[in-house]
Amino acid sequence: TFVLLSIIGLVYSTRVNFNNRCGYRVQVVRTENGRVPVQQAMLNAGQQSGADFGSNGMNFKNGFNGKTLAEFSFNAFSGLDFDDLSVIVGYDTPMAISSNRGVTVTCRGAGCRDAYLYPTDDTKTHSASTGGTFIVTFCP
Repeated sequence: TFVLLSIIGLVYSTRVNFNNRCGYRVQVVRTENGRVPVQQAMLNAGQQSGADFGSNGMNFKNGFNGKTLAEFSFNAFSGLDFDDLSVIVGYDTPMAISSNRGVTVTCRGAGCRDAYLYPTDDTKTHSASTGGTFIVTFCP
């Protein structure tokens, strides 16, 4: 039974890889609704890391006070993952989201066209089938 549940969990997981192309250290912080923010990774310039996630909505940013957000909802609706960049609360770190199955979005400034600029800017959300790999690049 444990093996079967483990296999089922893997089928519905999505991987997120983090790449630091900045000339400085990046503290990847994960935030989720109703949970305390946690450090996902500490990446020196040129380093990368990754993790698998199940059915959750979460954001990633640079530092606990970070403003630019890479936002995700995994296995959220009809077997889809949703992703976007957001600068609604402000901009502080250049960021991009790419995947092995969809659109690449990039934000290199406060008014970037690929990111949410206001709460109902819903044309900035992208979707793909659950179970792929996303790459969050800091300083693309």
